[in-house]
Amino acid sequence: MSTKYLITVESDTPPQITLGQNLFGGIVKELKEVDVELVSAAHLAKLYNLSVTTIRDRLASINQGTQGKCLYDPKLARTLLTQKPKKGRPRVN
Repeated sequence: MSTKYLITVESDTPPQITLGQNLFGGIVKELKEVDVELVSAAHLAKLYNLSVTTIRDRLASINQGTQGKCLYDPKLARTLLTQKPKKGRPRVN
């Protein structure tokens, strides 16, 4: 009886792995793509200590839910919510 191991790979392109390939001493038996889990505005509000309306305003461009139920990709949301906003007026040349 063999033991199963799970390896997670995150990449912009699919890895060059085939079924039946010997990989680091084991045989590849299954390959599947995992969908990105979306999170709600309330979850992000609790995580980043911001109000739900602030989350919805800042992340309106990446909303993947309906108007009533806003859902966001957590990785994209993190990059948009942790950006430092520019302060002061723009420089005049």
